[in-house]
Amino acid sequence: MKMNPSLSGLRCIRCANLWLPDDYPEGCPTCLAIGHPATLECCYDAAAADNDIPLPVLAPVTLGEGATPQLEAMDLAASEGIGQLWLKCESANPTGSHKDRMAAQLVSRARLAGATRVAAASSGNAGVSLAAYCAAAGLQADIAITRNCPPLQREAMQRFGAKLTAFEDSLARWPHVSDLCRNQGAFAGTNYLNPPVGTHPYGVEGYKPIAQEILDDCGTPTDIIVPTARGDLLWGIFLGWQHLLQSGRITRLPRLHAVEPYARLSRARAAGDARGQWEGVTDQYSIAGGTCTLQSLEALSRSDGVPVEISDAGAAQAQQRLERRGLSTELSSAAALAAVSRLRRAGVLDAESSVVLIVTSDGRRG
Repeated sequence: MKMNPSLSGLRCIRCANLWLPDDYPEGCPTCLAIGHPATLECCYDAAAADNDIPLPVLAPVTLGEGATPQLEAMDLAASEGIGQLWLKCESANPTGSHKDRMAAQLVSRARLAGATRVAAASSGNAGVSLAAYCAAAGLQADIAITRNCPPLQREAMQRFGAKLTAFEDSLARWPHVSDLCRNQGAFAGTNYLNPPVGTHPYGVEGYKPIAQEILDDCGTPTDIIVPTARGDLLWGIFLGWQHLLQSGRITRLPRLHAVEPYARLSRARAAGDARGQWEGVTDQYSIAGGTCTLQSLEALSRSDGVPVEISDAGAAQAQQRLERRGLSTELSSAAALAAVSRLRRAGVLDAESSVVLIVTSDGRRG
């Protein structure tokens, strides 16, 4: 396990300032200082552009994440009136969600940086994944959860040895994680700022291979639909496609669409500012919360995608459709299927569209 020698620096997606390779859990220091939290994007030297999708940590701690199945769903495509539809089953990762890809890179970087503990705010898949990968790496996981954390999620974190601290609501967790990271030497496993920034850029890089896997299985789709909270997965998948475009392996980007349970990104786009607070009530806990991030807006803008709001009722109907095909999903994962109908009615998708749904997690702990 070592850092990739091709990693040359990090670039701010807002101000384009370049920073030396290091740990920036709070994003761009310049933008943070003026109240605009902004994600940093990893940069690699020119030689890396001709190779496989580069990642920050080579030979990371692994539990066998990645290379998840992509299932063609001709029946669903026909019923939705589109050309092709695939289900990218991130639920097949070791702990049952896409978060394992990020955890492998992030926890590996934490160990290389000499950290002994990782701190995070999560009441679901991120907490379980970080707890598992910290156990594999011999690190302590400190997870701040909400009191209504699903019991099976809580139990899974505890089985992997995580130390849990419960809070009344989501935002109350962040000062606790901030103190652990800023004052007590913990490595940041999630955002802790409000307004938020993306998770540590080295971790988010772990999502880039999803683009290559989709390309290998079905070529370049016209559209990819991604359940989204603060946009780590959305941005990471975009970075993968961006690399494929820049290296000449594809000639166009697919459009990336963000699924959320109530309007956040559409309101942020209208305001021209991702720093607002847009609360709502939902059972789609994995994509809940009243905040969004600049990286989500950038992924939509750069790929010409759109946000899609899906109600709990719509997600539940889609969940039942997937169950009838033998696929158990978390409610927020199933919302991606519900988004297809919305996008078809809006004229974003048509009979020629080829669409990939990112099934982010399974239904084992929902």
